[in-house]
Amino acid sequence: MRDKDLTIAVLGCGRHGYACHLRDAWLTPGRQLGKAIICGLLKQSDVSINSIEAAVNSDTSKVDLSKQLREGVRVSKGGNVKAANAADVVILACPPRAMTSILGEQGMDAALKGKPLVSVLAGVTTSAMEDVLKGGGDAPFCIFRALPNLAIATCASATAVEAPKSSIPREMVDVIDKLFRSLGGITYVPASNMNAATVMCGSTPAYVALFLDGMVDGAVAAGVPRDKARSMVAQMLSSTAALLQSHSPSELRESVCAMPGCTIQGNLVLEEGCIRGTSARAVKTAIDAASKLG
Repeated sequence: MRDKDLTIAVLGCGRHGYACHLRDAWLTPGRQLGKAIICGLLKQSDVSINSIEAAVNSDTSKVDLSKQLREGVRVSKGGNVKAANAADVVILACPPRAMTSILGEQGMDAALKGKPLVSVLAGVTTSAMEDVLKGGGDAPFCIFRALPNLAIATCASATAVEAPKSSIPREMVDVIDKLFRSLGGITYVPASNMNAATVMCGSTPAYVALFLDGMVDGAVAAGVPRDKARSMVAQMLSSTAALLQSHSPSELRESVCAMPGCTIQGNLVLEEGCIRGTSARAVKTAIDAASKLG
């Protein structure tokens, strides 16, 4: 398998995530991962894509989707098997509860033989997907699990990828690796860590956004215009992320708080609010919830 002129099918692009090329169209209430993935695929330039097949489940989704698409993306209603048959790579982006009905469709097992199926479903294991597909026979399937976040729409995702099975051809692994690297950074983790990775990559942007909201409000209360405060916070987050590539969070915090002054005073207030313990509990609670999604 080569990464040249790929046809990619995204199954589950209705309410759960429809494809479009408008700058902020992915940023709407509800889980929009399927939509964000296609937005990223349309933007990236590292992998040559021939076409994108977007499969939806209703006429409404098809109409809404078709209004916002550009050339190279084809929408079909109830065409999961047809889209999978036409594709070189199949991405499953439906709600976790819909996995069984989609993979269990007549002909889906045959459509997926010999090609990579990439699931972005939280809490759904590769063995669970294999069990559904093997209902149609004993042939092995090449299943990957990747857990990106919404920044995949801008090719800046933090994506966790489950370490692929040794039975999957190396050439196929390389294609999936290149595809997701074109959409951001990736980290390979064992299957046992995938629920934690779901939270660390997919959920934590919401937690960080909540904290940043408070920072912006504090600046506004001190007289800073909201748009200026948001701009400064966004740049701060980007520069902090760059520093964290080579320093631990503790090292960074201690460096900034090295001298008596405003930083340590603000840090003490955060410690009084038990921010570290609260953050740790929030992540652990979310990981426990992720384990129950499949």
